[in-house]
Amino acid sequence: MDAGPRPHEMEICMFGFGGFGRRPQIEGFEHKAMTVDEMKASGALIVDIRTPPEWFQTGVIEGAKLLTFQDPQSFVDAIRDDIADGRDVVLVCRSGSRTGAAGMYLAQLIDNKVISVPGGCPESV
Repeated sequence: MDAGPRPHEMEICMFGFGGFGRRPQIEGFEHKAMTVDEMKASGALIVDIRTPPEWFQTGVIEGAKLLTFQDPQSFVDAIRDDIADGRDVVLVCRSGSRTGAAGMYLAQLIDNKVISVPGGCPESV
């Protein structure tokens, strides 16, 4: 009988090292494949959490907030005014791993829905 992931497996998934158990279900958080046009049409705050060298290398989504994710609370502080209207937050990175980990943290700190785009940011935007 499968009792679900053990606590240490949950921690591994929380930090983006998936494959060692099921991804935890966190209310207000989801992985969702979206095109750039769908992201823009959703009215969500699009946040590119890659590093400045990555932004330079591939370009950025027009209108996206550029904010490297360092720690959850400073990240929330930096987007608080942008999401005060209740809109969703869409996170993009290079592969989708960072947005998955960051999104799980954020969903526990804010009331807004947090979406991690799997597959990351397009190579050239």
